[in-house]
Amino acid sequence: MGKRLCFQGEFAKLVAELVPGDLFLCVQRGQEPSRPCAKEVLSMNTPAAALSREAPGDGRKPGLWLHSKQWDLLYITGSSVLVVLPLLLYAVVGHSAIFVNLFIAGVIGGPHMYATFFRTLLDPSFRQRHRLLIIGSLGIPVLVVAGAVWAFQLLMTLFFFWASIHVLHQIAYILECYERKQHGHPQRWSLIIDYAVVFSSLYPFASYRFIHDDFYIGKTLLLYPDMLKTTIVFYTVSGFFALAFLLFIGKTIREIQQGTVHYPKVLLMVTTIGLAFFITSHSGNRLEIAFQGFNTWHSFQYLALTWYINTLRKQRGTINAQGIPWLSNLGASRFSCFYGLNVACTLGALLLIGVVFRLSGLTFEHSYYIVVLSFLLIHYCHDHVLFTQFGDLAPQAEGAGERR
Repeated sequence: MGKRLCFQGEFAKLVAELVPGDLFLCVQRGQEPSRPCAKEVLSMNTPAAALSREAPGDGRKPGLWLHSKQWDLLYITGSSVLVVLPLLLYAVVGHSAIFVNLFIAGVIGGPHMYATFFRTLLDPSFRQRHRLLIIGSLGIPVLVVAGAVWAFQLLMTLFFFWASIHVLHQIAYILECYERKQHGHPQRWSLIIDYAVVFSSLYPFASYRFIHDDFYIGKTLLLYPDMLKTTIVFYTVSGFFALAFLLFIGKTIREIQQGTVHYPKVLLMVTTIGLAFFITSHSGNRLEIAFQGFNTWHSFQYLALTWYINTLRKQRGTINAQGIPWLSNLGASRFSCFYGLNVACTLGALLLIGVVFRLSGLTFEHSYYIVVLSFLLIHYCHDHVLFTQFGDLAPQAEGAGERR
């Protein structure tokens, strides 16, 4: 059509064209230029069925999507419906936060955490480029144990703050990859506005709860300095978010008028902002469960992104670790191995929690967080580097000032 669709109309079109039955990723194998291109055809009745009819090749083709419309809408944005899963489980199992935490950790939270190490600890090229990061991060478990024994409240406070930054950093990474996928090298002022909106969206209500001593993880009240327990902080944080959001709206309107708006990116931003306010609107024990919902969405996104990035890197021949190319081959059996290994690591960690609980004399909560945070904080540390490597997901960034 010659006419440009309106903002709302385009969103409706994107959502309406989502195919619920297309549930699994299929990508076209990379071919050398001298060889004829051949597609690997997989039955639509198998778990290896394609999500999209558009093969992404090596990801270098400019466009709106990281992989394809259906894949992005399902795995990146549409998976936001998983936010309500912990809240539903919490209601069904009789308000048991322990059950919800263990279930989410075992099914998706743990596997996503260990998936990181296929791109860091098991990748010789990453180890060579980031030796100090690898060595330094291995000292994190020592600090976690010390914190759990002598300063548990401080440990939990630092954990929550870092967790919130980590989740939002992943969203910001996806947003910038969208921009680089479309434009190659986005304008810095546009990125600053996007980052400001995303990183401030979680904190207006959260700061209010901190001020009123209403922010708990389990039975632990998170620390907050007395000097900052004033409504001035709440109004300042809220004002910053409001200003950033207004700038984002103005930027988006201008992009619509110029025909340069990136609708998938805007949809993801609006979804993130809405869920951030929904999650922080809860209080008491439900606040912890609501944040577990944000983690569920984040973890689902992360597993999909990690699998797809490994597949792209295999096609480009940039994976050096022997095990990773095998795990990144086409087919559901390969993804099952990838997911299964991460689940096995998670089950091993759950057994380790039991051992620590029995031998240490600590409470189950302390034992749980000693084991989980020892690996989780290493995962956070490594991801803050991975989330600057835009060329892995949007290869256009490789020649457009990719940050490393």
